[in-house]
Amino acid sequence: MHARLIKILHDMRASYWFVPMCMVFGALLLAFALRWLDHRYPVSWLTAFMPATADDARTILSTIATAVLGVAGVTFSITMVAVSFASSNYGPRLINNFMRDRGSQITLGTFIGTFAYCLTVMTGVHGALTTASGEEISAFVPLSSIFLALLLALASVCILIFFIHHITETINIENITADIGRSLETRMSELFPQADAELLLEHELDFDSAIQGKRVHEIDAGTVGYIQAIDLDELNSLAREQQLLVMVHYRPGDFTTTHDCLLSVWTSADAQLDASELRQCFATGEERTEQQNVLFLAEQLSEVIARALSPGINDPYTAMSCLNRFRTALMAYLHQQRDSENVSDTSFSWKRSRVRLKPIDLPRLCTAMFDQTRQYMAADRNVTLHAMALFTECAWYAGPGAARELFREHLQRLYSSACIQQKDQGDTDILTQRFEAAGHIIDQRDDIHRIRHETPWFGGSA
Repeated sequence: MHARLIKILHDMRASYWFVPMCMVFGALLLAFALRWLDHRYPVSWLTAFMPATADDARTILSTIATAVLGVAGVTFSITMVAVSFASSNYGPRLINNFMRDRGSQITLGTFIGTFAYCLTVMTGVHGALTTASGEEISAFVPLSSIFLALLLALASVCILIFFIHHITETINIENITADIGRSLETRMSELFPQADAELLLEHELDFDSAIQGKRVHEIDAGTVGYIQAIDLDELNSLAREQQLLVMVHYRPGDFTTTHDCLLSVWTSADAQLDASELRQCFATGEERTEQQNVLFLAEQLSEVIARALSPGINDPYTAMSCLNRFRTALMAYLHQQRDSENVSDTSFSWKRSRVRLKPIDLPRLCTAMFDQTRQYMAADRNVTLHAMALFTECAWYAGPGAARELFREHLQRLYSSACIQQKDQGDTDILTQRFEAAGHIIDQRDDIHRIRHETPWFGGSA
């Protein structure tokens, strides 16, 4: 159930209706509340600034309502043009990034809320009346409500100015890649907790030995779509309560069909298993999301690189900007792993879990980042040099070990691919010099200041 709640909250955040509708209902409640206050506690001093007749009040309210509704239509059109531009140039999977944008949602909600507020207040304005029974009803002009309508009109003007600036900032590719890069860095810190490899290895051995002699159940997905969220805490809790051992085969971002094996569950020979409770720990949908799916964020930046280096766009600087975001996330991960080596006691323990889920390790993440973009980067000399600098800095910072060799391998693959695709011998010679210098830097662990002094492209250009 928690997984479905995560999906619902994500869908509401990525929708273009939730925040505006909340603001509309808030405006309606505010209109009724102020109209009641005007009935009970009229503010006489506002007569010096506000219209004294019902006709004047209706004119002001109708003018504001008509104006903000027209501006709301223009705002919505501008937003759709921006979304269409971004999806066609940078990739359709970036549409959700614009749909989640709070600035656009609040702008639309302000205009629609002002419109609804003015209509609601206008229904309570009336002149002097005489009923059929001869009873006279005095005119009612809600001065406080009209005064707030004027303030909302001024606020709408300010919001419009903000929106024009905001929408141009939103479609700026540097801001788009920065937003995805920050999300990638955050998701990586959640993905790789401070737990050493020995605990994971012990957990794997314990799990393999524990399933011996138990009865295995294959639980199908029962639905078609992408896994969007998994409630691992609830899944582990069910496994503890029912004495289960669970192996998860599909993680967030994977596509499942009805008869795919979602889980393998080991129980005692005579135990009864309720598959529906286990399925409720998974939430599926029609599209991939960044929730619990760090690979989706990496692939978003990879798609931007591929499109930026396509012949129709040919924008190597956008590709290099995406590589900078990759480097930021990788360096944050390496820094976290380096800190975890100094932690002797941690509250995170794989040995306490009865659920086995293969983690997304660094090689798989680098595959999403670089293997899918290598053919595009290798065709551009400048991007290749920038990527080689990235591999060199990450490998040097990682220190001796598997991570360093992983970055060295990606460096070698990129260099080999670039030598094949580059037609100019001069460019090939430059790439060869960069590759040899990179290998020399990776192999040495001496003074970083001397390396930076001798190699201008390593660690900045100042």
